[in-house]
Amino acid sequence: MSEKDEYLKFLAKEKEIADKIIDHSRSMISIINRNYIYEKVNSTFCNAHKVTGSIVGKTLGEVWGQETFQKVIKSNIDLCFTGKTIRYEAIFNTPNSGKRFFEVTFHPIVAENGEITHLMADTFDIHDLKLSEQAAFEKEEDFRNLETNLPIGFLRCDMEGKIIHANKAFLNIMELPAEDRAADLNLKNFYPDAGFFDMQFSNLLECHSKSFGRILLNNGNGKEIFCRINGFLAVDEKDIPTFIDFIVEDSTREIMLESRLIQAQKLETIGALAGGIAHDFNNILATISGYSEMLQDDLPRSSASSEKVRKIQSAVLKAQSLINQILTFSRQVEQEKIPVDVSEVLKETIGFMRSALTPKINIRSRIQKRKVNIFADPTQLFRVFLNLMTNAVQAIEDEGGTISVRLDVVDAKRVQHELHKDIVADEYVLLTFEDSGKGMDASLMGRIFEPFFTTREVGKGTGLGLSVVHGIITEMDGEIFVSSRKEKGSVFYVYLPVSKEYADFEASIDGRKKILFIKGNKHESRIFSLALENSGHELIYVSDQKNLEMVMSDIAERPDLIIYMDESKQIRPENLIGLFRKFEINTPCIFITDPDQEKFEEKILNSGIIKQQLFKPVSLKEISNAIQISLK
Repeated sequence: MSEKDEYLKFLAKEKEIADKIIDHSRSMISIINRNYIYEKVNSTFCNAHKVTGSIVGKTLGEVWGQETFQKVIKSNIDLCFTGKTIRYEAIFNTPNSGKRFFEVTFHPIVAENGEITHLMADTFDIHDLKLSEQAAFEKEEDFRNLETNLPIGFLRCDMEGKIIHANKAFLNIMELPAEDRAADLNLKNFYPDAGFFDMQFSNLLECHSKSFGRILLNNGNGKEIFCRINGFLAVDEKDIPTFIDFIVEDSTREIMLESRLIQAQKLETIGALAGGIAHDFNNILATISGYSEMLQDDLPRSSASSEKVRKIQSAVLKAQSLINQILTFSRQVEQEKIPVDVSEVLKETIGFMRSALTPKINIRSRIQKRKVNIFADPTQLFRVFLNLMTNAVQAIEDEGGTISVRLDVVDAKRVQHELHKDIVADEYVLLTFEDSGKGMDASLMGRIFEPFFTTREVGKGTGLGLSVVHGIITEMDGEIFVSSRKEKGSVFYVYLPVSKEYADFEASIDGRKKILFIKGNKHESRIFSLALENSGHELIYVSDQKNLEMVMSDIAERPDLIIYMDESKQIRPENLIGLFRKFEINTPCIFITDPDQEKFEEKILNSGIIKQQLFKPVSLKEISNAIQISLK
């Protein structure tokens, strides 16, 4: 055999081996000419299309479909015929398996004259790989969403404490802007004492994972917050520490709820004790009152002893007023409630406070215009607002400042979430009283609702204001809590259930009577008027001497009862006494005064025209009872 024949035989053998390799390849390999016609395909290609050799001579459009050829394949083939190797991914429809992912590579084939006459297409099925990548991506995305949306901070630090990665929750807990790059932060900087972080690091080196419980941290604004921290030390294959993972949970809400529970339990205990003592004192006062009245009947009205007895009776009334406040705190005095527009009472309270404030104290209010009804005793509600605003004034009266009052209506679900309590209405009124005063520390905040606890000087308060507020709000199925920081001021939050339907309010007295109301302070009088108007009687209002004489001079039109407030500036006690004597009036009179007012008592109480004396703050139930007793 000649050398040429040997060479041809070798080439034939090489071609046979090459064809076998190509035929057994996992890729679909084909030769395509410039007319987009298949000139050669391997067996893998044929098997994928369920044909045996018939693909040769067909166009790509016939095999893959004209739409796929024109939109996906043709432009890449044309680019390959310019001499470039083209690689791309595409989805093709195969007879065996339907739509699948393929990676396609076009290699230009250059003839001896340098012309590109054909190209070789290497089409590899990457469907399973693509599905695996997609599944991995979806799992990674799910984990990323979980990490982002959970209210728990996740972060990874190097061995020096520098943060490598932190999720959104951690940035929120630390009150850091979202644009802050975690790589610029060091966890040590959030510890008031960096040595504490080093101690935690030492613990992790020993046991690799540890729960550190509640740790005090400083957030991005310098505010101290408690966080529950767990740490996990990661090591490489040689057991060398590489980084530390931390889980950070904000414990502020948890601590707040624990504090509220402890405070509620403490106040309940104090309330039960105070209520029991108050009832015993009431019994003692009833005895003193009874015997003093009997003694009063035995003494001449003009005698010195009679005057001393009247002072005893006045002191008993003041003591009973104080006892009622204690019983209100302990929720042992039932409130008589009527439908009340809470915004109206709040506006009257703000007006009342503004009239008595110095220029250095400013009140800002933001009250919704819509009418918001709650079921409450209007005089007690006024008392709540007045006490809270007075408390705010006392916090800023030395240096001056601003009191901000706000009224909003919130959904009950928010209340249930924030307060963790059973809801009794679909909506709640949220009242916020904020001052720019000295603020309070945690120990002081834990005691402000206790009866007789006060930070005021001796003689400047009973310490019952906030405790009574707590009792009234609790009786209304509401909630009150406070937030405060030293030198930053305090905020009181009051939640009251909104009532949309009410039972008809029934007068406590049978028969409609005519009541003359001699008004005092215009704001406080409006609250009393609101309570009286719902008592089922006809009300006549007077505020000056002329109108009073006009009403009382007509015997046929005289009222059945007179209610006189001690702050009536136009009608002095001596005017009222003189009028009673001038027209020989026997109409019963209820006198409403402040507990510490002495100057009016000497004149009007000794006159004998007063049937009942009430001390402010007066509840709707007290007014109703006094009216009932006076009209007997």
